[in-house]
Amino acid sequence: MTETVESAVVGQLLLSYFSAINLHYVTVFNCGDPEENHDLVKSFSNHGVFADLIRLSDDTFDATRHGDKITNGYRTKVGIVLNYECPGSDDFVSKCVQLKCFSTSKFWLIIDRQENQTIFGFLSTLDLFVDAEIKVLTHDGLYDVYNNGRSHGGRINVTLDRNINQELSTLGPSRLDEKSKYENRRTLSDLTLRVGTVSQRFPRLNDSIEQIVKHLESDTDRHMDHALRFGHRLTQALHSTLSYNIHYIHYDCWTFNDSTGGILGALVNQEIDYSATGLMTKIKRMEHLASVLNYMTFELMFIFKTPEATQLTDNAFIRPFQTNVWLMILLTLILGSITMKLSFTVEYKLQDAFKAKENPSFSGLIVEFLGNYCQQGSQYMPESLSGRSMQLFILLCTLMVYNYYTSEIVSDLIGSHKESNIKTLVQLADSHLDLGIENVTYEKAFFYESHLPDVDYLTRKKVTEKTFVNSSVGLQRVRRGNFAYNCERNVAYNLIWNTFDSTEVCDLNELESMPTQFVDHVVRKDSPFRELFKVKYTRILEVGIKKKFSDYWVAKKPKCSSGSIISSVTITGALPIFVLLGFGLMLSAVVFGTEVVTQFAVKNSWVDRSLDQIVADKIVKKKFL
Repeated sequence: MTETVESAVVGQLLLSYFSAINLHYVTVFNCGDPEENHDLVKSFSNHGVFADLIRLSDDTFDATRHGDKITNGYRTKVGIVLNYECPGSDDFVSKCVQLKCFSTSKFWLIIDRQENQTIFGFLSTLDLFVDAEIKVLTHDGLYDVYNNGRSHGGRINVTLDRNINQELSTLGPSRLDEKSKYENRRTLSDLTLRVGTVSQRFPRLNDSIEQIVKHLESDTDRHMDHALRFGHRLTQALHSTLSYNIHYIHYDCWTFNDSTGGILGALVNQEIDYSATGLMTKIKRMEHLASVLNYMTFELMFIFKTPEATQLTDNAFIRPFQTNVWLMILLTLILGSITMKLSFTVEYKLQDAFKAKENPSFSGLIVEFLGNYCQQGSQYMPESLSGRSMQLFILLCTLMVYNYYTSEIVSDLIGSHKESNIKTLVQLADSHLDLGIENVTYEKAFFYESHLPDVDYLTRKKVTEKTFVNSSVGLQRVRRGNFAYNCERNVAYNLIWNTFDSTEVCDLNELESMPTQFVDHVVRKDSPFRELFKVKYTRILEVGIKKKFSDYWVAKKPKCSSGSIISSVTITGALPIFVLLGFGLMLSAVVFGTEVVTQFAVKNSWVDRSLDQIVADKIVKKKFL
């Protein structure tokens, strides 16, 4: 009879607790007789709680199978009741610890109402963690039990949560609900966490950890390991909040194949608890990992100055008009010269009517027409009204063409930033620009192992071992022009701020080589510190600590501060002018030679005829005499 009363009291206490935390799905592990279990299930059902009873004393009971069921259950919030007074309960709890059944979504309530309790001593030997939700019901109250992490040096913490109202067989109000779970468990001072590091400056495994930590805490050379050092500042803030001890472990790379090796492999294999540097959250990587804080983005891009045009049609002096406009100007030049030649010829033939004084040659009229286009005035003036009307409209047409051309030239040379026509990696591969890539492991992995079509095409066409150079060298070559350099965005921006002037910044172009990736602090999905870290990092975000670090370590894009830019015409840009001059001089030389030969031939022909005439006159004169 006493056992029945005790069972009823325990049932009432369980209902009081689960109703208080609003939990409706419970699995009960006990060794009670079927009648008592039936009454317990009925009592739970009457209060809207679904209960699944499992007898520990059954011969078919399998601890591993039930532990797996608890760990891999699809419900996000379930209650688990265990009667510790039953034989085999300690073996079942030990198996559940191995299967990681104690987590933030599994609400355990362990019953031990004996006078000489052993449950707390037993729990102190288990590898429990700070995320565990464990309550122990004794004869004098309900206790909250957790361990920050026994395998990391933690000790068990036992706190009275609720008193028992013996008369009503109910639990009193919670003493811990005034604060959230992790405000009650706000320190990890008894733990030593394993923290992984990786560095470009210290790439070897045998590098001194003291030097590495000194580098992480320094503020010089912000472009070097900026993501790692930014992340390290945030982990320092987390460390100061939770007060745990740190054991650093250094690695020589981030990962081999996005799943094994390096610091990522160490996280997956539980060799470290978290990493001082963030990791790019690629899909393959996040199969076993979960983010606790996103703190920056990572973007690879090519930086280059707007290249000089290599095609004649894209030159600054040719660009104001399209090809069809240039052809129309040439056509008007020829037709206008022909028309004016006809006008002058008619006027000259009809001298009496128009009093024409000259009839210019066709070549002279072509030069005249070119002078009209260049607004150099007109040397020849028609005498007829029709000829003057024609010349008037020709002058108006050439005036507008001249103004269009000169205004476009001025706006092109004195105006806003001129962007490059190179917009894709394929266009970059086909351009005349030389290529450089930052000499770091993730760059080589991206260009050789990403297997994106455009990246592979660029790699096959232009990437060699000599392509990989240090960032400071690469940006200096960009500054000289006709060179495209690929590096991480913040690396480029930091060096540009320090080395480029405002006019040079205005001439820079960016071409994304890898889509933007998010850089996050990550832990294993089943990490016991996952929820705690996320809560503390959220607080770090709220008070502005992350923003302060971000303002320093994430470089802003350099802005073009000039209102207008005066572009100097280089020898490449002025090449068409000198090509045209050289062509004209060569043509003039050829024409001059032709004229000399022609005149010489005509002169010789005239001398021969004169001599023949003299000889003939002498013969006739001799015969006459």
